Amino acid sequence: MVCGKIEVIINAMVASCLSPQEIAEKAGVSINIVYRIRRGYMVKMERFGKVCKALGLSPEEAIDYERMKKFKDRQS
Repeated sequence: MVCGKIEVIINAMVASCLSPQEIAEKAGVSINIVYRIRRGYMVKMERFGKVCKALGLSPEEAIDYERMKKFKDRQS
């Protein structure tokens, strides 16, 4: 599971000029996944990758590794 950098995701969504529904259709995921990513929630890697691809983002620039580490630390 991964989470994204909210600012990067929102900027890419605005730049795409697509609605969340259009992004979901282009990525082949549900609209709920797009909303979850936009809010910074954890989602499965393959779904995150599909949305990044639809938005023209590289996962390296969009994944929030620091927040993921904090989440993992809380789990332990």
